[in-house]
Amino acid sequence: MNIKINKDKSIGKVLYIVEGNKTEPYILRKIFTKIFNYQYETLLREKKYKKYNSKVNPFSQVFVINTEESNIKFIDDENKFLDELFSNLIENYDFDIDNAAIYYLFDRDNKSNTNTENIKKLLSDLENSRENDGYLRQGLLLLSYPSVEAFTLSNFKENSFEIKIDTGNNLKQYLHENLFNHQNISEKTLKMAAAELLKAIEIMNIDNYDLDKFSECNLRIFDYEENVYSNELVYHVLSLICISLIDLGLIEIEDLEVKIPNRETMDVLKEVSEHKNGPFESMESLMEEIKS
Repeated sequence: MNIKINKDKSIGKVLYIVEGNKTEPYILRKIFTKIFNYQYETLLREKKYKKYNSKVNPFSQVFVINTEESNIKFIDDENKFLDELFSNLIENYDFDIDNAAIYYLFDRDNKSNTNTENIKKLLSDLENSRENDGYLRQGLLLLSYPSVEAFTLSNFKENSFEIKIDTGNNLKQYLHENLFNHQNISEKTLKMAAAELLKAIEIMNIDNYDLDKFSECNLRIFDYEENVYSNELVYHVLSLICISLIDLGLIEIEDLEVKIPNRETMDVLKEVSEHKNGPFESMESLMEEIKS
């Protein structure tokens, strides 16, 4: 497996809507300003607007905001708080929401986000970072099991998916006891995190995934983790943050003859399909036809 980091890629406008006020914004700032070199801005609950790594007329701009409260139920498409916040970004910060890639980062901590059916509905609806049929907003929901600290662990611990922990607080304690600190995240550890994610997907017998319709993969991961929790009251430690970086083309994965396509590659493949025997039922069938 070859994992490539693309440092010079233009990613346009990118919006992360996160649950927490500290850990997620710090991790994302570490990724986008230290590993990559993008303008990074935050507008968080009870905090003032901040800009890091300021650029003149940036081609790549990453913005991080919170939902009204630290709970996944506040990301539904009728939430007035988010609508007002989006209007604020457009009017006061020159951030074009309509053409942005949007990612929702939330924890699957059974002690906080408790409505399983609502979570499954959101995973089904929020399947694409740039457009969602039948939903008012674009956006891709990416969970961490049981919490965002799973991403930190995957940067430093080989076979991190084998670790089972029940809550975010206990995962934080595990990181502390083993001296795993998100301040030490680097390009090298980010590659490891991506590799750990792909190993976890393989363990769950998910052969491939479509970034245009990620809901199927998302729901399979969710059902797998929920089944483990129902039997053992713990989750396999896993974060899907790297999916957003693959989707943006910042991480490229090549596995021998098969390359897992980022969004840009998938758009090209779809154009090619018009000149072959399309339309195709899935990206997998399209890629098989192109290879033949």
